[in-house]
This record gives sequence, structure tokens and C-alpha cells, in this order.
Amino acid sequence: MELEGESDATASVQAMERLHLTARSFSDTERNLMLKEKIRSALDQLREVKALVEGSHDTFVPLSINEQPLLELKQLLLMHVPSSITDKARQRFVMLIDQALGDRCKKIVAGVVLTCPWYAATQKERGEQAKHNMLLVVVMNDDRQFFSPANLQTKEAGGVVDMGWLSVVELFHFGRFLVKGRTRYVETAFCDKDSLVYSSDEWQHLRDQLSVNTVTGLRPFQEACCGQAMGSVAKKRQNGGMKLKESATLAEICEAFRLLNHAHNHHDNRPPVTNGLHPSSLPETALQALEKLKALYKDPDVSKQDIFACLCSWHDALRGRLKQTKFSDQKAVVAVVGEWMTAARLQGRTLDPVKGVSDCHSRLLQLMLEIGGPLTKLTPDQVLLVARAGSYMYGLSTPDSDTDYVVVYRDKTQSVLSACSRPSECFESRGPEKQLEYGAYEARLLCEMLLKGSVVILELVYQGDHEYVSPLWQQLYDNKEKFVTELGIQQYLGLIKNNFTMIHSHKLKDTGRERKLFYQIFHKMACIRHMLAGEAPLVRVTGPVRDFIMDVRTKKLEGELSRESLLSKATSEYDTLRHQLANRLFRLPENPDYEFVTNWLLAVRGSCFG
Repeated sequence: MELEGESDATASVQAMERLHLTARSFSDTERNLMLKEKIRSALDQLREVKALVEGSHDTFVPLSINEQPLLELKQLLLMHVPSSITDKARQRFVMLIDQALGDRCKKIVAGVVLTCPWYAATQKERGEQAKHNMLLVVVMNDDRQFFSPANLQTKEAGGVVDMGWLSVVELFHFGRFLVKGRTRYVETAFCDKDSLVYSSDEWQHLRDQLSVNTVTGLRPFQEACCGQAMGSVAKKRQNGGMKLKESATLAEICEAFRLLNHAHNHHDNRPPVTNGLHPSSLPETALQALEKLKALYKDPDVSKQDIFACLCSWHDALRGRLKQTKFSDQKAVVAVVGEWMTAARLQGRTLDPVKGVSDCHSRLLQLMLEIGGPLTKLTPDQVLLVARAGSYMYGLSTPDSDTDYVVVYRDKTQSVLSACSRPSECFESRGPEKQLEYGAYEARLLCEMLLKGSVVILELVYQGDHEYVSPLWQQLYDNKEKFVTELGIQQYLGLIKNNFTMIHSHKLKDTGRERKLFYQIFHKMACIRHMLAGEAPLVRVTGPVRDFIMDVRTKKLEGELSRESLLSKATSEYDTLRHQLANRLFRLPENPDYEFVTNWLLAVRGSCFG
């Protein structure tokens, strides 16, 4: 059923498509080049508008904040140091955090007020002590967001909102940087009870399971404390050594001492300093610096250089201790944090085994052994598809054709849930010396490429007859029409255009690779004609189309098959196709069905996420 405004949106896009086609014939003057660019930009915008109207614009939604309560939340934050937060103030924090984030995520995991005790020690008034406070909130997105097929960089960027005084981070982002020893996240995990304004059961479980000294003993944490302390306030002298930056403020110098204090506390089996200093635990150099910092607040004439000398002395002493330090095992921390993130996301649900193996189980095992490499490490239920790609899939192979496999697999859901780093989602073995080539893609990466209209991936879905098809992959094939879109047509046209560019460059003239460029052009144009009829393309060509393409592949290029004749025929058919596309009165959906792809990926991860 056509949605309101869809016909008008279609007409607008098609009008711009015709103008875009007309503009291709314009000479490349400076004015015309600018005009062409504006037309291309307008066409892209109109396509986006039509996608919004028809509902095919759905995509990953990044983490966001309701701004209405932020002013009051910031005022509350800057009124308190951790030790001054009463039960009433804590309740107010919780209420405002919930108003800002409650409907934007699945669960709020923790809220922590982070301050600099060194800076607070130099100030008398509580308002001044709290001047540089920061509120860090850890949240957990719902399953659809976490398992989204969106680009990994997009998901990672969409899992953080940083406003300076307020930082909101998704569970994966927090876990990822906690195991890397990122100082702010270590402070957050092991803050004292006064700094904790909200704590869920999951947060308490993390604090119970994770040893503070194990995390502060991570090499990245220790090196970050020392490196960031100096890097934030010092710069190199031309003749060697370090000097204080002229722009270094009192707050920045105090932050540097705070970081060194963290490193020092580890050696004394103390947690990071997050609320109030303990002078009795500080070395003499640090005590001297503290007194000078207090004096600097009262008397601007106190020498910052003397304070910097104390900083350098303490830094050098800690650096020296690092050489004798036995650092914590990062894998052990990753295991604990990974298990914690898994339990938090599951919320008591059980991971059911994914029934992804079809009846041809023995054939799959045979294929896995034949392909070899990392594929042999997968279990059969992880394999979703094994396909012979390239000319074989098109029905155009010759005895000289390479053997090229494409494999689609799924990482174990337990591994996805517990991952503390970006996973490797693709492994390939290709090259002219290879007798058998293959490329393997994880399910999420496959979905991302599907949504981008990748021709190679679309053709895997359009073609039903493969070497091995799991029940889960069959669901994609049964819904292949959902991937017949304007975006797909544009990707096919882009491949054709690139082939024409290579042919016109003469770089591959009279070579076998140029034959391949020609036959790909004719094959892809045949596919687009099917899409114009609203059908999934017949990837494996038959009849006269196959006969002609096989002639291009195998026969001597002369007469009607000469390079000039082929180029003329290809150009003529391409121009006709572009005119058909521009002059039609209808359009396909602009983009694939994001909701369908997400649901399929959730099914791949397990029935408990449906």
C-alpha cells in the first residue's frame, strides 16, 4: 500500500533523475561542473526524503539524552563533592538521571560523581571544590541496538555521549576501556561509596567480582597514569628534559598529581583516590607539592616551577618502580569483565543453541575440510552459507576458472556478548598463486554489506542454489525481494561505470581481464532489467544472454565480438538502460528493510533475543 506523499516523492526524485541524466551531456566547464555537483547533491537528498516518506530510512539510532533535566542536573553536580552528597541529594541525582536517560536505554547501570581530590584540597568553598566535577553514567542498550547490523564504528561512536561535565557510556564501551586500564573508567569502577550516586545490582556484582589491585596493576593503567600526568602539563625542552607548559592551570596540575596518586596507591594496595586525600599515605615529595598547591591558591606568586619539580620527582620515582613491577594478567581481567557483561545483557535469560545446521551435515563437513584454513576451527552450527562464487555462480565458468568460495558464519553468541574488543569479522585467502580462494564473513558484517547494497553480497541472497545453505540462510533467500531496491540498482550501476572507466583507460586492452570487464557489464545490465520489473535478478544466467556472454568470454574477439563492437553495444545498452531508469513512473523502495535484517541477525544470535 502506497504511503501518503510517496507518489509525490517518487515524482520529485524521477524529475531530478531526468535532469541528472541530461546533465551528463553538458561540457565540463567550471560552471557546468558546479551545476552537476549540485544536481547530484539534490538527487541524493531527494532519495533520502523518499526513503523517509516510505519508511525505508530506518537505521541505527545512537545513544541520546533528554536535555530537559540537564540544567538542574548540572547545577546539582556542581553543588556537591562526594562527601557532601546526602541521601536526599542522591535521590535527586537518580531522578534527574532517569529523566535524562530512562527512556533512551534498556537500563541505567551506574552513576558516579568524579572529582579531583587534589584540586578540592586547594579550595575552601565547596562550590569551588566541585567546579571541575564530572558525572559518568553507564547504561545498557537493548538487544536491537547492541546486536545492530550497523557499521562497528558507527555503533561505537553512537554508544557515547560526552558533554564534558556529563559522560554517558554504553556497557560495551565501558567494559572495553576498563580492561585497557583507561583511568576514568578504572576510577568509576572503584570509586568510594560517597561518589556512587546510583548503583544497580549489576554494578555491585562487578565490584564484587573484580579485584581493584588487579585492574590498577594493568600495564596500560600504570603507564597511562604516568604518561598522561606529564603529557597534560609538560612539554619537551629543545635541549632535552621537560618543562612546564606556560598555559598549565592549577586544575590541570592537580589532575596530573591525581593520576600519579593512582599509580602510587596501587603499590600501597589502595584503590584510586576519588574522594578526599589521605596525606599519611603520600610520599614526602607529594606532601611538599600539596602544600605548595594550597599556597598557590592563596598566593599566585608561589612558583609553579617548584610544584612542577615535585611532579617530575614523583613521576620519575614511579617510572622507576614500573621497571620492577609485575603487571596483572590482562586476559584475567577480560574474562571477568566479559562474563559480567554477558550476565548483565542476558538479564537471567538462557542462551539456547542455535539450530543452524541443515540436513546435509556431512556435505558441510566435507566442504569445511576442502576449504581449510580458519574455517576448520568453526563448528558446523556456526556456518550459515557456503557458496561457489564468481563465474561458477553466474553459470559462466570455464575449465580455467578459479575455485572461489564465499562463507558466511556466525560468531558464538557468548563470544559476542563477552567481547571486550572489536572482533575480527572477515578472513580471506586470495591471490594468483592460490589454487582455491575463499572469503569468510561474519553474520553482522554480511548484514552491514547487505544494507549498503554490496553487489557481491546481494547476489549471494538472490541466488538460491549454493553448496551449503542453513535454515537461517534460507530465511534470507525466501525474502530476497526485500533486497530489490534503488540502492541495489545504484550499486550495480556503479560497478558497470567502473568497468567502463577501466575499459576506456586501455590499461587492460586485449587481455583476459578486459574480457571479464565486458562480460560483467552485460551480466549486471541483465540483472538491473530484472530489478526494474520488481524481481530479484537471475544471478545464474541462461539462454541467449548466457550464450552471448560465453562468446565474449571464450571466442576470438573479432567481427561482432571485436573490442570496438562490444564497447559500442555495451555503451548503447547502458544508455538505453539509464533512460529507462530515468523515465519510469515508479520507483522501488530506496533501501533494504533494516528492521527485517535486524530481526534476522537477532535470530542468528539466539531465540532468546527475538
